[in-house]
Amino acid sequence: MNQRNIWYRWLFYGLAAELFLILQAVVLWRIRFWGIHPFLPPVLVAVAASWESRQEGLCAAAVFGLLCDLTMTPPIPCFYVLTFVTTAFLAGLVAKRWIQPGFICALAMSLVAIFINGATQALMLSFRGVYDPAAAVSILGRELLLTAPLIPFVYLLFRRIHRRFPAE
Repeated sequence: MNQRNIWYRWLFYGLAAELFLILQAVVLWRIRFWGIHPFLPPVLVAVAASWESRQEGLCAAAVFGLLCDLTMTPPIPCFYVLTFVTTAFLAGLVAKRWIQPGFICALAMSLVAIFINGATQALMLSFRGVYDPAAAVSILGRELLLTAPLIPFVYLLFRRIHRRFPAE
């Protein structure tokens, strides 16, 4: 029963992520505030990784990052794989050592995930010579403000999936 529950849990995590990505593509890309839109993929990785074991979180982050690299236009090859695996590693570390897995952990790690994604993108742009630190901080701050209200929805759905299919 444990293996089957884990299989179903990851299947439903994937379906929930697909639901949020459809929401991202259909609705959130069209809604712009301050010239920017919310960006959910790092949040999906952080919330799932904060609930799961380190190995499962890292594997899911790598797969999800690869899918994002193949479907979006990253600044460098494997950009999302690198940022999502870093996020999953940190989420697993924080959830197991410092903050109990739950809403506060998911919120903190989601904000860290958005920061890692934005800061890494700014760093990649600085290597290309297209870098304005004030603009990068401004974009990152606006993205954090616009994405933060959506984190509870991701958390609630992923928590429900995690509780519905326990590993024990």
